[in-house]
Amino acid sequence: MLVSEFMIKAMTLFVATTAVLAQSLFGASEYPMEAGLEKDIIFLHVDKQSLQAELRTWPESYESSEHLMTLKIAIGKAEGDKQVEGDNKTPEGIYFAQDLIDGRTLPAKYGPFAIPINFPNTFDRHLGKTGYGIWLHGVEKDARIEEAKVTEGCVAFYNADIEALAKWLKPQQTVILISDGRDEVNRPSDIQQVTSLTKGWQKNWAERNLDQYISHYRSNFRFRGNGLQGYREYKGRVFDSYHQMVVNFSNLRVFTHESYALSIMNQDFNGDDRYVSQGRKILYWTKDDSGWKISHEIFENRRFQRQSYSRELFAKLYENSPSAKAFSKKIEESKL
Repeated sequence: MLVSEFMIKAMTLFVATTAVLAQSLFGASEYPMEAGLEKDIIFLHVDKQSLQAELRTWPESYESSEHLMTLKIAIGKAEGDKQVEGDNKTPEGIYFAQDLIDGRTLPAKYGPFAIPINFPNTFDRHLGKTGYGIWLHGVEKDARIEEAKVTEGCVAFYNADIEALAKWLKPQQTVILISDGRDEVNRPSDIQQVTSLTKGWQKNWAERNLDQYISHYRSNFRFRGNGLQGYREYKGRVFDSYHQMVVNFSNLRVFTHESYALSIMNQDFNGDDRYVSQGRKILYWTKDDSGWKISHEIFENRRFQRQSYSRELFAKLYENSPSAKAFSKKIEESKL
């Protein structure tokens, strides 16, 4: 659901305050490691076709992913993937949750909380998509969720459900994957291919194998205003400038969509102990007849972190969820 650009700018004033509020409401960024708690990456898959959002764990061996909770949602009034500002469509792609916004600073129609996503992301901007203010949020009245396609592009939840999600969708950490159906996202064959290529890219960098390293990039790749040849020359200078260069990667996760894939990992670099960096690397991969290639690359000064969670906790959350009651009612009605 979109709001005016003026409101978006005004609301940024509340972000710092909201972060403190979230800490006071929900405690530290991770639940303490007590008996029965496990730790992993958690992500949310929003399926526009089924009008459901599924919260899952996403371990490095994705086959072991666990379902945590499924929630009922409402989406944009118009069909299809968001293209331009004001088209009332819910975007489709791979995003990160942003800073929580306290609903008390917003119009009542957003409910108790709003969680922005980073639309348009790097890939969206490359495609020329426009818009802003795409949020996961509550509603002024829960009955609005039953209307299904009512927002201006946001994903709306029952108020109790967005309150539960607010504890788990960590800013800049939790991946929000939005699709029109399930068949084209996180397909095992795509995940396997992109994971293998990412590990090859990591190896080529660590070994300073420039030719093989550059072979992972798309011909139209851009870096700091330069094309692929300029990037090759830059990396060659980096490789040659250190006697000892150590680069390590950890916490690799791969998410795939119909149009592209993301590799997300922590990256630690040390060159002769005179240049050291630690952060998070994000690779955007696109696929054509030549296979998967890197189209965009981002380094951020933050880490990709796992969260502590409990299956029992999610079972209790779901038991008290309005979505559970809505799904149960639908099942009962189908038996009549």
